[in-house]
Amino acid sequence: MAFIVMQYLEGQNLERRIDSISVNKGGFMKRAFFILLFSWVSHVPGLAQQLPGLVAEQGYADLVLVNGKIVSMEDRSITANSTGRIERAMAIKGKKIMALGTEEEMQSLAGPRTRFVDVGNRTVIPGLIQTHYHIFGTAARVYGPQVGLVDPSIKLTVETDTTPEATAKKIRDTILNAIRVQQIPKGQWITVDLREGPKNRAATTRSWIYLGQLNRRQFDNAIQDHPIMLRGRAIGMFNAAAIAEFRKVFPDWDESTNLENRPGASEDGYIAVPELSGLSFEFWWKDQPLENLAEAMRLQGLDLQKKGVTTIATRILYPRVIAAFHLLNREGKMPHRMAYYIESQRGNFWNLKSIHEFYKGYGAPWTTHSSGDEMLWLNGMCNEIWDSAENELCMGSDVQVPPHIRDRERCPSPGTKPWETYREAIVHGWRPVQAHSTSSHGARLYIQMMEQAMKEGNYTLEYMHNLRSTIEHNQWLGTLPDVMAGIKKFGIILNVNTGYMRELDHNLEDYGDQLKPFLMPVKTWINQGIRVTFEAQGLDFWRPIYRLVTREAELYDRAHGTTGEKVVWNLDEGVDRVTALKMATTWASEYMMAEDTVGTLEPGKLADFVVLDRDFFTIPVAEIPEVKVVLTGLGGEIVYDQEQIAGN
Repeated sequence: MAFIVMQYLEGQNLERRIDSISVNKGGFMKRAFFILLFSWVSHVPGLAQQLPGLVAEQGYADLVLVNGKIVSMEDRSITANSTGRIERAMAIKGKKIMALGTEEEMQSLAGPRTRFVDVGNRTVIPGLIQTHYHIFGTAARVYGPQVGLVDPSIKLTVETDTTPEATAKKIRDTILNAIRVQQIPKGQWITVDLREGPKNRAATTRSWIYLGQLNRRQFDNAIQDHPIMLRGRAIGMFNAAAIAEFRKVFPDWDESTNLENRPGASEDGYIAVPELSGLSFEFWWKDQPLENLAEAMRLQGLDLQKKGVTTIATRILYPRVIAAFHLLNREGKMPHRMAYYIESQRGNFWNLKSIHEFYKGYGAPWTTHSSGDEMLWLNGMCNEIWDSAENELCMGSDVQVPPHIRDRERCPSPGTKPWETYREAIVHGWRPVQAHSTSSHGARLYIQMMEQAMKEGNYTLEYMHNLRSTIEHNQWLGTLPDVMAGIKKFGIILNVNTGYMRELDHNLEDYGDQLKPFLMPVKTWINQGIRVTFEAQGLDFWRPIYRLVTREAELYDRAHGTTGEKVVWNLDEGVDRVTALKMATTWASEYMMAEDTVGTLEPGKLADFVVLDRDFFTIPVAEIPEVKVVLTGLGGEIVYDQEQIAGN
């Protein structure tokens, strides 16, 4: 036997022997020997017949992972703790998974140039899928300065006072003082970040802007020579000078709120997140080389790789951002797969000719909603906020509250902008996704919109179901029978953000205990056959998974940060850890309309995989937030290797 093995080593597979030894550092010589021995054994006809025809059809594997716990996650059912296959090795050919099986079986697929990677008995799972990620804003903020993308405005910060009037005065005084002391020249943009003062709740700033209690008329007379942008978390406003400047680039910009067509909104100077971002991408940076913007996006993508994220979904409003990603894709530099959704908040989405010309005019490649490739594809449209966001709920008649609480609720209705945008999009053949909704009432209105769109478009229920429309966040959706029935009827995917569990004590102050049963009853949704996914907290998947399992959250105050207090919300709605992982892999691929290519480790799928530093499936629950990624594979290529276990 030894003679035969030595002869084999000195033959055509010498290169593989050297490769095997080099990629397994720290005394893995013994293992390298056995890998080579298995390579010889694999040529025994009886063993080779277990994987008939693969080598003949595809050629030898390019990469084989060995000594691992390969968890396929291929079981798409709601069965608890059902991961699908668990194997010791996985063979990859080109970009795709060739086979999973024992080490001996995978050796039968190896050839002279096959590369072996010993993962050190670690757990291997499919690449993680981030279903809701604002990559362009994050990339610009974190990496923009490195590539010349700098916000040219003067930065000021103001803490809110106890009333809107006092806060408006404080803002004016701060701006005027800065203009005087810093001698800010006329025409210079000034950005004011409005932060919650110590005496105010998290909802205050947004509520004041939503209700028109902070508006541009409070600043226009005092500040006429400087464009002012006020940012209050996810929304803000422009003064008259800023609106005039912005219209030079976007002459058809509709500055009315995307939340509803409330009277006077345009005069208030209201802006939402997309406009805030667009100011940078399409106005301040319009003369920057597209390569600079693309490089910022690429650098942010490298951070995703370190966290095991191989696929993301993001909304995109402005054409330069789209063009930047297309540039990366053409040059083979995409660090992740990406499904993007056209943001409809800029202008009227349903004017397809207009939006086509808009994108074309800025040099971005125009595609239809079904086009793209495995790295970058257009996957629908979105309108961001469907009903009130975060702390301003839209519970309607589902709960009983005092009039002053009801007056604060901001809810759409048939005929308002979100409703019409989504209805028209569906009628025109687009997939509607990422409708941001907090509540049962908002979801009910969304279902009514789906009913109307189906009727107007003369679509079948099967067609509507297959759109896989999505609703985001769903903090207070609950399980009301009519809402659940509508969600199941139209196959709506619920995407949850467990980060909001940290702030929900504010909502309970307003609504009381009657609100508690509505809080993210994830387990009940899943048991009723509804597809549920979750968005990671930034790039962290493991803390959200921990929350889904334990229902525990550290309370967070936007004015002061984490309070240190931990609360368990509706423990009976906790899911098992396998189900939670499905929400980030198996089921998340359905959200992306990409379940045939990603989300599981199955032969024929793209070889996106992650190696973990510990066994997620068996560690104590308390350790779940501590899970780390040590290696990430994207399309068969190892793109991140923290411990150099692959010898890169």
